[in-house]
Amino acid sequence: MISEQKLKDAERMVRITMILILLTAGTSKFFSGDGFFNYYSQLFQGDLRINLPPLLINLYLKVIPFIEIFLGFSLFMNKYKNYTVYAWFVFMLSLLFGHYILQEWSSVNQMLGYIFLGLLCFILPNHSSWFNKSSYNESNG
Repeated sequence: MISEQKLKDAERMVRITMILILLTAGTSKFFSGDGFFNYYSQLFQGDLRINLPPLLINLYLKVIPFIEIFLGFSLFMNKYKNYTVYAWFVFMLSLLFGHYILQEWSSVNQMLGYIFLGLLCFILPNHSSWFNKSSYNESNG
């Protein structure tokens, strides 16, 4: 049987991974100039099965880095963890949908890992604080 302490530690590691993914992705988009925006905006203007209005696509592409940074910092707050994980699901599903529209099937499959990461974060119990030093028994690690 896995102790609750270890499950809470696992949740903390999963959440740190999610935070790093989001903050790295968001800041890299900010520092790419318009590279991210130009690349994906052009892809969405191609000959695709599903065509969304360019205004909608371009607006969402401009907002993505802000969403990533916001979610990354929000995951630090235990009080809003569940809401942030729901937002993570919505955001990741929107990215999955975008890759589906672009017919990037390997990217669609890769997005499933992010969905499961959020699911793991959601179901694991979390510490009451990032700095919580719950007592460890010597046998538990």
